[in-house]
Amino acid sequence: MSDLIIRPATEADIPAIKRADERSFHARMSDTEIADTLTLLPPERFLVAVDPQDGLVGVTAAYDMAVTLPGGAALPSPGVAWVSVPATHRRRGILRALMAGQLGGFVAQGLPLAMLTASHASIYGRFGYGEATRNRCVEIDPRAELRADAPDPGGVRFAETSEVTEHAPRIHRRWAARTPGAVSRSEAWWKRFFLDREYRRGGASSMFHLVHPDGWAAYRAKWGTEGSTLSVELFAVTPEAHAALWRVLLAQELVEKISTRLTFDDPLQLMLTDPRLIRTTSVADGLWLRVLDVPAVLGARRYGCEIDVVLEVRDDFLGRGGRFRLQGGPDGASCTPTAGAAQVHVGMADLGSLVTGNVRARSLAAAARLQAEDAALARFDVAFVPEREPWHGTDF
Repeated sequence: MSDLIIRPATEADIPAIKRADERSFHARMSDTEIADTLTLLPPERFLVAVDPQDGLVGVTAAYDMAVTLPGGAALPSPGVAWVSVPATHRRRGILRALMAGQLGGFVAQGLPLAMLTASHASIYGRFGYGEATRNRCVEIDPRAELRADAPDPGGVRFAETSEVTEHAPRIHRRWAARTPGAVSRSEAWWKRFFLDREYRRGGASSMFHLVHPDGWAAYRAKWGTEGSTLSVELFAVTPEAHAALWRVLLAQELVEKISTRLTFDDPLQLMLTDPRLIRTTSVADGLWLRVLDVPAVLGARRYGCEIDVVLEVRDDFLGRGGRFRLQGGPDGASCTPTAGAAQVHVGMADLGSLVTGNVRARSLAAAARLQAEDAALARFDVAFVPEREPWHGTDF
């Protein structure tokens, strides 16, 4: 659409943005919900596509966030959300124009990364986003019991929401600092979270909280015919806190099942007498990362072994690729443009997956999505493996 206008939104656009989101995601929003959203996303954080004849025909927005890289560095990374184009205006280049305008704005601001959680996994790779974490959803049978030799450190107590407004954000910050792919939560985000509005409960109860000096869990209960389903969110920064919180959660009575998300390296399954009582219900893409400044991102990361390699990054959408020399290891790294011969060739979307360690370089090579000399691939593969499985912990 040659006459399409891409511009920042104004307050006057909010009713049209609300209607566009409702039509695309098939859910009505109350005035309270849109007011709460605007505390995190004021109008200027939206970008809209406007057709002179049809009015608003596309939307995107970006939360003010950061993401943790392997090694603990947290880089500013706007969280892209509210992306929609109406069914009446598909396949006219509107989404492409919105993404180009939004990412170009991020580059102009000097931001090194962008990120999003996607409604469809097939949309964003063309714009240079790569899958950076996985979402593993599980259900835990109420018969699950901890082994006799499982840790039993104690130290957990129930708390009211008013008692955790400082503790929970503090635990989350500590957890995020040691978890690759972790997404930050702003003060405004926590404020909305603790309001615990009815529209965020999905028919379940208000939140219950469990606290430990090094951990925190929140859960809701939704009653069914044979008991309640507990939906659990848990963050722990020590193995002792993790074990203590799960010991209390598994001791709850009148429970039909516990629903939560676990990484594949979470130790809970190894602590049960019957590991089959944790059932994986789905595994899907979680966070998607888009690298905007290759030297800044790769230079901020830490690596599993010493590495000195020249890589060529292809970026067909935004032209932010090039050839770079990466020198690094467990204690630090540098990444600079170079004219040297490349030993590794990779696209920008797949680099987004490598940044957190969500995908192995050797797997990308086997899928013909990364090309490398054999010797370079072996070291490159090991260098990008993080100490812990990446997980974002926050959908947006």
